[in-house]
Amino acid sequence: MNMIINANNIVKSFQISGQLKTLVLKGLDFQVQNGDFVSLVGPSGVGKSTLLYLLGTLDLPDSGDITIETNDKIHRITEMPDSELAKIRNNALGFVFQFHQLLPEFTALENVIMPALIQGKPKRDAIEKAKMLVERVGMSHRLNHKPLELSGGEQQRIAIARSLINNPQIILADEPTGNLDAANSRQVLELISELRNEFNLTCIVATHSTEVANYSDRICTMSDGKIVTDIKKN
Repeated sequence: MNMIINANNIVKSFQISGQLKTLVLKGLDFQVQNGDFVSLVGPSGVGKSTLLYLLGTLDLPDSGDITIETNDKIHRITEMPDSELAKIRNNALGFVFQFHQLLPEFTALENVIMPALIQGKPKRDAIEKAKMLVERVGMSHRLNHKPLELSGGEQQRIAIARSLINNPQIILADEPTGNLDAANSRQVLELISELRNEFNLTCIVATHSTEVANYSDRICTMSDGKIVTDIKKN
């Protein structure tokens, strides 16, 4: 399988106050092959979300190199202008966050179609695709409901549908079940696992949960700003 993500010697720090800097990632290396389902595990503060945001081009490292291959083209994202990074984010990456990030004033359908409209797709095509995805995640009966009218599990299902609207190659999920009860967590995890196979996705999930990690093929444990173990399951 070809390498879809390659991160080498990644350093990332955050300025907390004044000149004081906290070093979060300390020369981290991370590679992902096309079709992998990887969990980044470890307690809060080890850099899981930070790494996910860097891979998703939502932030840039202080130093190091990150490449992403999409549509048979390798992009060195640490050297690209913001406009090109935005295109990669919208065309090749899908995001699922712990807090669904749905816009409260829009219906479920409107939330799902939004990335497609940003991409410039015709509204009719976007609506057709969105309805198919909303049905696939079991939410067609909630199509015209606004986020506050949905349960936590329902909100996350809509967020998953939204993440797929532009046919991404990679799904990045940050604690996707962190805000859900056990039953809803299992349902969302099973859904992500099914969709990964159905749409031939590469999935990277940041989590502190062993149960979440067990749905993945590969478990990377983070500690002190690096990946300390990398176990591929049979």
